[in-house]
Amino acid sequence: MIGITGGHGILGTILVKKNLGESSASLFDGDVRDTEALYNWLDGNNIDQVIFLASKVAVKEVDANKDLAYDVNVNGIVQTIKAIKKLNREIYFFYSSTSHIYKSSDLPISEGNPIEPQNTYGLTKYLAECLLLDYAKSNPLFRLCIGRIFSFYHESQSPPYLYPTIRKRLATEDLSTPFKLFGANSERDFLNAEDVCTIIERMVNRKIEGVYNIGSGTSIKIKDFVQGLTPVPLNLDYDSNEKISILVANISKLKSVLDGL
Repeated sequence: MIGITGGHGILGTILVKKNLGESSASLFDGDVRDTEALYNWLDGNNIDQVIFLASKVAVKEVDANKDLAYDVNVNGIVQTIKAIKKLNREIYFFYSSTSHIYKSSDLPISEGNPIEPQNTYGLTKYLAECLLLDYAKSNPLFRLCIGRIFSFYHESQSPPYLYPTIRKRLATEDLSTPFKLFGANSERDFLNAEDVCTIIERMVNRKIEGVYNIGSGTSIKIKDFVQGLTPVPLNLDYDSNEKISILVANISKLKSVLDGL
């Protein structure tokens, strides 16, 4: 049985709809900081594969409540490890991480690139990675896969994420006036959430282990991504001296285990 935490989020909802191939899935509706609830869920549903998606994600919300972000994103993993250890049986564990752990790079980022979290969210996810990797080293029954997911978008997203925020602005603002945009020249690697979930599904079905970037492998500037969402030529208003960050995935390792994608 496959178990999913964070199953009501964007990725979790899509994965459940996809039904993970021919497998059934059990959603954890409790608090990932509750070891006993986690253990009862894992044991009671005979779960042998976990897709861990539960997380405090939105960067602005994380920055506004860092204590909660550390509690959920880091302590939640500590409690999950405790629950799995108590099971004392083989578990395949897919952990949803993020490109925000990486240092900005002018070249596509490989899994071995320098780690320099972009923000508190990225730091909490990297700390969780470290905990999981450390546990996996001494526990052969714990089969770990970490997917470092780059930027994704989906029709069902809502603000404060970039895609729904921009779509709302495009629908409500006077586009004949300057369109203020922060981070316009920063570059990202965008993938539709449906495609992200297809990749996760394939990795879990094959029980692939290790650390992998999940992205498109293609770079696009934020300003070009935004312009691509409307046929109306935008008069973009941005600071050309603004600090630029570039997070684009090198997905050659991923391609090597998924038959080239």
